[in-house]
Amino acid sequence: MSKLHLSMEVWPNMPWGRLEICGCAVNSWGKLPIYDLVHKVADHGYDTMDTIYSKLQEIRPENYEETIRKTKEAMQKRNVKIGFIAQHSTLVTPRWWERDAGVATFKQAVDAAVDLGAYTVCTLPAQGFYDPALYNIMTRQEAWDMLIGSIKEIAQYAKEKGMTVTIEILQGTLINSVEAYFKMYEEVGMDNVYCTVDVGTFYTTIKPKKPIKEAIKELGKHINCVHVKDEVGFTNIIQCQHVWFGAGYVDFKEMAQALKDIDYKGCCSVEWEGWQNGGLAGVGDPGGIGLSDFDMVASEAKLFLEAEGWN
Repeated sequence: MSKLHLSMEVWPNMPWGRLEICGCAVNSWGKLPIYDLVHKVADHGYDTMDTIYSKLQEIRPENYEETIRKTKEAMQKRNVKIGFIAQHSTLVTPRWWERDAGVATFKQAVDAAVDLGAYTVCTLPAQGFYDPALYNIMTRQEAWDMLIGSIKEIAQYAKEKGMTVTIEILQGTLINSVEAYFKMYEEVGMDNVYCTVDVGTFYTTIKPKKPIKEAIKELGKHINCVHVKDEVGFTNIIQCQHVWFGAGYVDFKEMAQALKDIDYKGCCSVEWEGWQNGGLAGVGDPGGIGLSDFDMVASEAKLFLEAEGWN
């Protein structure tokens, strides 16, 4: 039985651009350059750092090579690896030019992953289909065909670069069940396509349909990325709330054991999103301003998860 490998996900400020729901979302590490975040992660006892691609997009083109060099030097000095890069591209939309832009940005994220030695680039099938309700303006078949075509294109590009692509099962999207993941996998037909398990999603979206251990066993070796968070709410994005570890639906001991049972060896990334303001509309901590002190996030999350069997 394998041990689980905790990693730490880092974020820029305002990760999704204009956040009308959240206001200006700011975390205590948000303004730090990526190479300084390597030291932050190491200081809190992690040997792997994951990042949202928009953190790398902050780097001006003329500074990119130097910043990557300094980041790799910091990684070598502190013995820290990059696990995954997350690029949540728009892949389902009636606005074809936005789909094309989403695919192009994903390819840039693949290039960055190669530069930093990450093992995968993960994405979710934004912009949903069920949430937001695109079924008002396009058929399900149109949306599905667009999604499959998009994933094929990015997987082919990633394969040429020696990189894997990891698709997140997520509420509100067309890939919102184990069965939907396998249907996508078969139709895409690429052996470098894998599955992201978001722990919060599995307890709000998968568990109502299938026992957690059964779902993890079925996915098995298809899983190569795990996002660790706690969550409450309904099976769509807007009415889901990210809550501090222990306050939500997730049975962390059950999930840890399920992953150990399949000998999962990838990253289990602390993905704390509750620092983005929540409230009644959703997105972050329902109390309003969530914990945004990432020194506290990194230390407290590790202590909590290791006590729950994530080691």
